[in-house]
Amino acid sequence: MPGITTKLALRQLRKNKTFTLLNILGLTLGLTTFLLIILYINDELRFDRYNTKADRIVRINSDLVDDGILTSFADAAPVVASTLKTNYAQVESTARLCPEHGVRFLRGNDDLTEQYVATVDPSFFQVFTLQTLEGDAIRGLLQPYTMVFTETAARKYFHTIDAVGKTLQRSDDRNRLWTVVAVIKDVPKQSCFNADIFLTIHGQSLLEKNHNFYALFPMSTFVLLKDAKDKAPFGKILAGFMGRFVKGYSAYEQASGGKTAFRLNSTPLTDIHLHSHRTDELAGNSDIQYVYIFGAIAVFVLLIAGINFMNLSTARSTTRAREVGVRKVLGSARAQLIRQFLGESVMVTTLAAIIAFLATWLLLPAFNRLTGKELALDENTLRWLLPALIAIIAVVGLFSGAWPAFFLSAFRPVQVLKGQIAAGIGKTGSVRSAGSFRNILVVLQFSISIFLIVGALVVYRQLYFIQHRDPGYDRNQVLVVKDLDGITNPQTLKMQATQVPGVVSATLTNFLPTGEQRWHNWGSVRQPPASAPSPEGTTVVETQLWIVDEDYVPTMGMHIAQGRNFAHDHPTDSNAIILNESAAKAYGIAADPLGKTIAYHSYLGKPVDFTVIGIVKDFNFTSIRNSVTPLVMVDRPRDNQAGLNIRVAPGDLTDVLAKVKPLWAAAAPHKPFNYSFMDQDFDAVYHAEQRMGDIVVVLTALAIAIACLGLLGLAAYAAEQRSKEIGIRKILGASTGTIVALLSKNFARLIVIALAIAVPAAWLAMNAWLQNFAYRTTITPGLFVIAAAIILLTAAATTIYQSLKAAIANPAETLRSE
Repeated sequence: MPGITTKLALRQLRKNKTFTLLNILGLTLGLTTFLLIILYINDELRFDRYNTKADRIVRINSDLVDDGILTSFADAAPVVASTLKTNYAQVESTARLCPEHGVRFLRGNDDLTEQYVATVDPSFFQVFTLQTLEGDAIRGLLQPYTMVFTETAARKYFHTIDAVGKTLQRSDDRNRLWTVVAVIKDVPKQSCFNADIFLTIHGQSLLEKNHNFYALFPMSTFVLLKDAKDKAPFGKILAGFMGRFVKGYSAYEQASGGKTAFRLNSTPLTDIHLHSHRTDELAGNSDIQYVYIFGAIAVFVLLIAGINFMNLSTARSTTRAREVGVRKVLGSARAQLIRQFLGESVMVTTLAAIIAFLATWLLLPAFNRLTGKELALDENTLRWLLPALIAIIAVVGLFSGAWPAFFLSAFRPVQVLKGQIAAGIGKTGSVRSAGSFRNILVVLQFSISIFLIVGALVVYRQLYFIQHRDPGYDRNQVLVVKDLDGITNPQTLKMQATQVPGVVSATLTNFLPTGEQRWHNWGSVRQPPASAPSPEGTTVVETQLWIVDEDYVPTMGMHIAQGRNFAHDHPTDSNAIILNESAAKAYGIAADPLGKTIAYHSYLGKPVDFTVIGIVKDFNFTSIRNSVTPLVMVDRPRDNQAGLNIRVAPGDLTDVLAKVKPLWAAAAPHKPFNYSFMDQDFDAVYHAEQRMGDIVVVLTALAIAIACLGLLGLAAYAAEQRSKEIGIRKILGASTGTIVALLSKNFARLIVIALAIAVPAAWLAMNAWLQNFAYRTTITPGLFVIAAAIILLTAAATTIYQSLKAAIANPAETLRSE
């Protein structure tokens, strides 16, 4: 019997080639899209799970509340790690990691810049699972001036992984040799941190010996707990950490009414990539929202493909009614008919799944370029993907074929063979109810498609808003020359650069709105007289503190709102500062800021009093998702001359670059010329959002294509079923336009209903998504008009083609059987 059922199924599929091809194509597109998204989501969910102890590792965070404003850091003070290890029984081990950018190593006469360097505790390699190829990372890093190389770094510097015992110099410390004590495999891409060289923390006194619980460096502290069950209780314990170990802290927080506070909390390691968006994250994390969005799209696309199958199968019900009647008269039981129809469905789904798997394999390189991933159909992936694909075939096949199977098998043979199709339906429904069911499915398809179109439009509108909103500085025509450390006289290089034709101005600093250099510090308004110590209860404000020079503000195209800029002819400006508007508000001096004294209790290890000489308009120096936070600029360029930034006149960028290169070669003959353009660096900050926008657009286009395939089949079927009616109408004088309108109006009505359902749902969902951005666009009615136009034009093009084909057919051909 199974063999006969298979033969009958194959015969039916061959007999109805058009519908079969439409079903296979729709399911193939749906399954391919689904598989690609599932591979993407699996990669996102597996971040940091390569660590065998991942379920027991948490990261310590710091939350600063200043005047009721919360700033969340992915850092903890250096002393927190040892304090936790000593005082909390739940803690098995701790490990700290401090990233360093642009570290330069000497290899012979070559001065090489390494972008991925981290300073770590030796215990870091106990907490994290990083496979050792050679040497002993844990014991080796107990000695000062030692380091661990990844396989990639070892090959880069020594052309072999046999690197243990080899030495390098750092360009900023040529008196010491750093020794390689171990070589490890490269850090997996699915990691919350990335480094090719790990330096020991021993011997680096600032990080190793700092015992100030408020001293936030860009340092991540990880804790390995003894039991995974301790994660939740441990997080609650951390809430009382500062009150336990800092004298007078609890009274200080209570006195402020909770408006000023410093608290610790924790994030599980496996939650960092998708759930953490704090200041000083070690990597550009993703967002769990995108996982939800793509997961929903995957289900929607597969649902649309399944609906197509179901719609086309029920639409052919009258065509197959006589077949069902004859088979029932010949003794076929209803269960046998159900098996046949379900078998046809599973067979089509299986064929589509095989094609989809091959298409996924072929499209993976292009999909990886689109997403920035390195997905592969390797042994580990196939181990879970193939069983999942079999389950998908079963679910989709049964789902898509269930309604047609039970609907068609319910026909009553006597009435059907007499041509009374409506009367031939059993208790399960009627032809009219089947048509209504198809209409509901079409509305559902296009509701989903409209929802996705609106979502894609809002995402792209927000991205456009980000890229064209005034960030408070001019990012265009700025050449950023990096890694000036070690150059004897950067001021000379700056002066030479300003003399190049086409150069407008230049500034020496590594603190840029689009850069990675950041410095957190704490200051308070010094009450008069200026020499008096700050009184008890004075508000301490956490700010960014940037070291710049007098040419910084004009070179960056920033705007002074009050006061003045730093000036060459003011020697006292070495103790002057410029605040941004947010800092002036945080210090409570926005109404009259000029001349106020701000005390910073630790500037390069010493307390310094600064005088406010100006207020710069707020500018974005973090993601536009976040509000602008307090920032202070100090005119002490000799404390930071690691970068040269050159503003170029429009149209002269290429010429200036060509003329600056020889200046660099003369100043640093053994250093590579490392540069970028600020507008490109700005775009890189939002590259992840741009990439997500591109993915959403591609997936939306696929969903629309699949929905239109189903509409094409239904339009073809409607034209076929009404061919004799059309022939008679033409003989009676109906025009082609009248017939096209007749066949299209039902689909137009369904799409209008879909618009009424999808528009409010899309508005609610996308409005919620926009709340994640501190600065955001608005959702205008025009977006919904565009979405409606796209879907109406696409559907019209699909249905009108089939309608025209039926309308221009010769009525003699369609009526001759009568």
